[in-house]
Amino acid sequence: MAAIREKAKKFHKFVKGLQEKYPQALPDEQMKLLERFIFYLLFYSNPVTNAHKAFKALTDDKHFASWSEVRVATVRELTNILRDSKVEPAEFLAPRLKELLQNVFEEVDDVALEPLTERIEEAQTAKQKKDAAEKVRKFVTELPGIPPWGPQYLLAGLGLDPQLPLDPHTEAVLEAQKCFPPKSKLPEKKRVAKALLDGLEPLGPIEVHHLLVEHAKRDGAGGKKG
Repeated sequence: MAAIREKAKKFHKFVKGLQEKYPQALPDEQMKLLERFIFYLLFYSNPVTNAHKAFKALTDDKHFASWSEVRVATVRELTNILRDSKVEPAEFLAPRLKELLQNVFEEVDDVALEPLTERIEEAQTAKQKKDAAEKVRKFVTELPGIPPWGPQYLLAGLGLDPQLPLDPHTEAVLEAQKCFPPKSKLPEKKRVAKALLDGLEPLGPIEVHHLLVEHAKRDGAGGKKG
């Protein structure tokens, strides 16, 4: 326990430094969860300024009045918007963005994820809450067209599993920061990553994840690229 507390102290200092260095990578506090996730999908492999530009275009009422309009837009329209913002690979991201929005709409009759949380909150008994939570988990984990670590991002945002998504960028940064025990397997890495977040409020798993991804993209996992 003492070892993980010491690692957590160092990790917290590291993350606070990233927060000062890369504030533009953090999702806007006004964004709903689905919007945060869309921004994340845009910025994961692209400069964050380009991701902001693409997100702004998708939410500009000159193009679309709502996310529901983005949902029914053609793949060509979405591809062109991403290309104009220099977000790549536009041909790969556009149909997946459309598919994500359509699947969410079919599940909740809205282009938002908050209704999923409301279903759990509105359940009357403990069993009903558990069943509702399991249905939400099943829906999120089976969403097509998103990265393998995408469901963990969404589950964390919904408050169902406050774990740090271990995508390749994040895992590489934590390895470089010597956060994991030698030769540790994925379950142990997840336990360590969760423990590292303890006491880091107000930053949560999603915010920390964004900062680690940006650090890996800009500086490389181990530090500034030479």
